[in-house]
Amino acid sequence: MRSNRGLILIILLLILAAAVGGYLWMRSRSAQNASESEATPTQPPIEMVEIVVAAQDIPRGQRITVEDMAVVLQKWPKEALPLEYFSTTEEVDQKFARMDIARGMPLSPSMLGQPGGMLSVEGSAAALFESGRVAYSIPMDAQGAVAWAPMPGDRVDVIAAIQLVTVDPEFQSILPNKFISLPAGEEEEVLNGDYGRFEALPNGQNAFVYQSGTGIPNLAVVMTVQNAIVWRVGTWSEPAVEVTAEAPTDEEQAAGGLLGAAGGQEAQATPVAAPVLRGDIEPVTLLVYPQDSLVLKYLLEMGADLDLVLRSAADTDLVITEPVWLRYIMDKYQLPDQPSDLPVAATPVRTPLALPTVVATPEE
Repeated sequence: MRSNRGLILIILLLILAAAVGGYLWMRSRSAQNASESEATPTQPPIEMVEIVVAAQDIPRGQRITVEDMAVVLQKWPKEALPLEYFSTTEEVDQKFARMDIARGMPLSPSMLGQPGGMLSVEGSAAALFESGRVAYSIPMDAQGAVAWAPMPGDRVDVIAAIQLVTVDPEFQSILPNKFISLPAGEEEEVLNGDYGRFEALPNGQNAFVYQSGTGIPNLAVVMTVQNAIVWRVGTWSEPAVEVTAEAPTDEEQAAGGLLGAAGGQEAQATPVAAPVLRGDIEPVTLLVYPQDSLVLKYLLEMGADLDLVLRSAADTDLVITEPVWLRYIMDKYQLPDQPSDLPVAATPVRTPLALPTVVATPEE
């Protein structure tokens, strides 16, 4: 019994010693952690600045609009700010991407271009081309260019009005031919140097037939090049238009003086953008496929009247259209092919409307 009691006492003493040792170790550990936390200084908060970043992938040449949520404001560490950046989305609204901008990338002035300006960041005119396209310029007036509405990056179709005339297959001249009746046996005489041929008229009489050069043309309107990209309206070398605000009135000068004095400096006039004035005819440069450039060249050389039609920004599909000419109009709208035999006729109510001619003067 005594031996058992002694063993139990020894076990209790060992347990007590282990508990005391564990308690002392925990206290020393806590004191060490407290000393380490006191030695480590508190990190200051990171200062953030809101800048404009791309909310989605923006391809080169695309117009950036705030309504499309293409860009957003995002907080950025002040120490990691780029050299140049935008602070508000309004600063980039309606500008064009000069390069591919990845989602989440901060926007800088060198990445964007003004409407109507060159879209390449390298300065080379060909840098904007997507693979397989070429640039071709066609002359346009206000009516043909949709009242100068198209802007760089817009997509347009080209419609052409072509005059067709019936020609003699041999002379390639407009019908009807002219002729001179000849007595029998005189077909081989030279008639005043005219070039033609000898034919027998329906009445059996021989005649010398030659081209007349007169005729009534038939008008046909067709859809030609589709989904062309507007690259530039005007010439590349035209200078930028810069004007200042109009002179302030006496009341504005007085108010400006007070504001300037309060701010410690004089009030200055704020530059404003001048409207773009277009002349009678301006070149419109389109990005088209090589075969389409040949079509445009041929249409220009043959004297066709070309017009642009503006596409929706979301419409890039090709469409199939029917050529429109006199027979199409007569059949579709049931126009009679016989002249009127009524005892009355229509007379014009007023002179047809015509677009005014706008010419930019040096003063403007």
